[in-house]
Amino acid sequence: MKPIRIAIVGFGGIAKTHIIALKSIPVLKQSPFIPILDTLITRDPTGKAEHAQAMGFEHVSASLEEALQTRSIDMVDICTPNALHLKAVQAAAAAGKAIYCEKPLTENALHSLELTQAAKSAKVTQAALTFRYHPAVMRIREALRLQMIGEVLQCRISYRRSGYLDAARPISWRMQQEMSGAGAISDLGVHVLDLFRHWFGEIKEVTGQMNTFVKQRPESVASPVLTEMKVDDWALLHVETESGIKGIAEVSRIAWGSETFMIDVTGTKGSLVCDLERETTPRLKLLDGSSSVIPTPATFALLPEEKQTLGNAVDSHFGGLHHFLYRVVGEDRWEGLAPALTDCLRAEEWIDTIVNQTKRSNHS
Repeated sequence: MKPIRIAIVGFGGIAKTHIIALKSIPVLKQSPFIPILDTLITRDPTGKAEHAQAMGFEHVSASLEEALQTRSIDMVDICTPNALHLKAVQAAAAAGKAIYCEKPLTENALHSLELTQAAKSAKVTQAALTFRYHPAVMRIREALRLQMIGEVLQCRISYRRSGYLDAARPISWRMQQEMSGAGAISDLGVHVLDLFRHWFGEIKEVTGQMNTFVKQRPESVASPVLTEMKVDDWALLHVETESGIKGIAEVSRIAWGSETFMIDVTGTKGSLVCDLERETTPRLKLLDGSSSVIPTPATFALLPEEKQTLGNAVDSHFGGLHHFLYRVVGEDRWEGLAPALTDCLRAEEWIDTIVNQTKRSNHS
């Protein structure tokens, strides 16, 4: 097996999800490679050293550049806040490393374009648009490929989370415009728009609206000082693909008690319905009343077996990272699946259009 030595940049929640997935791959799969946690890049290398070593990291540093110069790194996995991605990608690409980058690529489409251009010198790249690796998303794509619901007419998606309804929740980087760029429309909307493109092809037009319902938040747990919020917590998008499919998408971070990632695709012969938060198999409803089973796509080979599941969220990250490691060693058996950095850029460009239109409207 070929060792792939990995530097992970960041040590927040999403980095730990990546670490769980990477450490699980050699346990659950027989692959032609073995991921090695070489270096953790964190702002607090001294304070995090013991924890990192317990996870299996061989080295802890505050500097990606230092690690690239002194360690034998093959792959850089970027899990920092959005606005910090560009610098990390530039460093990793200049060193010719493989790059796996969390979404969105940066805090705005202009910087994301700069990132994709810088990444051209990287060995291989991939964006963490991990819902492509959700088992239900794979099954829906297979059903659409087989035209099981006929010609697709429209798609409704509602991706609702709840954690930001509490106005007492203090500001984090995800609520800071300079670090995140936007709120729900970016954090969740990038996944939604990528699914439209992944299932139905290129998007022709996106229009929409966004709103910030929680107007102020405390600066921190320790500070009662309130700060005006500049990022949205809800958005509604109207989508039309080049092929003429109409779509509506809602994204929310304030949907207390109604968290879901609901998919509803309607075709001339029936529909596909699924909640990606809770289900791994979409419900196939056919107009003629007949029943049919969606064949298991070959891409399931990238996921944990049913009895070894780590949960839908971690399984999807497992699938994305597992696929990327195959691509690092020169094997890509699943054409059209891996999300390119430019796939993420396309979604971000549409999101930026709506964000900028909203800003102009608010200032008019």
